[in-house]
Amino acid sequence: MALFIDGVEHVTAAVAAEKLATTLPRILMLLKSQELKGVQIDGDWFVTSESLACAKAHGVDMKVAKGCASYCKSSGCGCK
Repeated sequence: MALFIDGVEHVTAAVAAEKLATTLPRILMLLKSQELKGVQIDGDWFVTSESLACAKAHGVDMKVAKGCASYCKSSGCGCK
C-alpha cells in the first residue's frame, strides 16, 4: 500500500525489502548510504516509490539517488 508524504508516493521499508527480495536491514543500509531515497517518520522508514522502481530496474548496487536520474535519461527505462 502506497502512502503519500509531501505529495510523493512512498512505501514502507518492509514493503521495499519484499519488492527487492532483500532484508529490512539491507534496506536501512541503502537508505543510510542514500542509494535509496526515503524519509523517517516517528521511527519508521519509508522509501520513495520512484527510488524503489529505479532500484528494481537497475539493481541496488547502483547509486540510485546519486546516479539513476542521469543513467535513466540515456537508457530510456522511465525512471526519473
